[in-house]
Amino acid sequence: MELQNLFGELAEVVFGLIRRVLAEEGPNLERASELVAESIALGGFEYVFGTGHSMLVALEVFHRAGELVRVYPVADLSLLGFPSATRASSLERLPGYAKAIADSIKVVPNSVLVVISNSGKNAVPVELAHEMRSRGVRVVAVTSVEYSRRLKPENPLGKRLYEVADVVVDNKVPEGDATYELKGGTRVFPVSTIVNSFVVHAINSRAAEILLSKGLEVEVWTSVNVPGGRERNKKYLSKYYEVLKYL
Repeated sequence: MELQNLFGELAEVVFGLIRRVLAEEGPNLERASELVAESIALGGFEYVFGTGHSMLVALEVFHRAGELVRVYPVADLSLLGFPSATRASSLERLPGYAKAIADSIKVVPNSVLVVISNSGKNAVPVELAHEMRSRGVRVVAVTSVEYSRRLKPENPLGKRLYEVADVVVDNKVPEGDATYELKGGTRVFPVSTIVNSFVVHAINSRAAEILLSKGLEVEVWTSVNVPGGRERNKKYLSKYYEVLKYL
């Protein structure tokens, strides 16, 4: 296959999934955006969490030019895969670990939590969603619902992520994430990070639009590489330095 054709097919895989999300998940995207906007309007924060490569989405939307200022990544490098991917895979299945994470966060009232997990079956993402809801935080799940339904929950709650969230956005990512089959049956081209990043950025962009429509100020980071960007960010750095510990 010519490289141009291959790259075009790979691009179409991504575009096709995003088109499905837009066509089938519109009301859920809107409700998720409303939850984020409501939280921001009431002084809350948007916490974002995932394990493994899903944690990359939490980092993707934090302190990012064009993104909401009040995004707080719930980051645990042991769950990301450093210093050990094998350890991370075991930890995300460890009952009780999520409560330790929740206890380590000073949750701002009126906040919302976005949890990203394709399988939606492992202990940490499911238990964290459940634990944070018990503390008054509303939860948005970004997960592959069809895939998750086929899996047995691996957590003491006996639930999947989509069963413990206030709003569920189905990312349509297929089982196993890899989407392109080579000769001989080997599957390559994982797409969840691309699709999940689109989903969360889209939710937050719509939330910003909702806030503006209500006449409220929208706090958004500006790139420090454009004129005046560093200066515009200074007020947010000063305002939230004590709350957003990663600043």
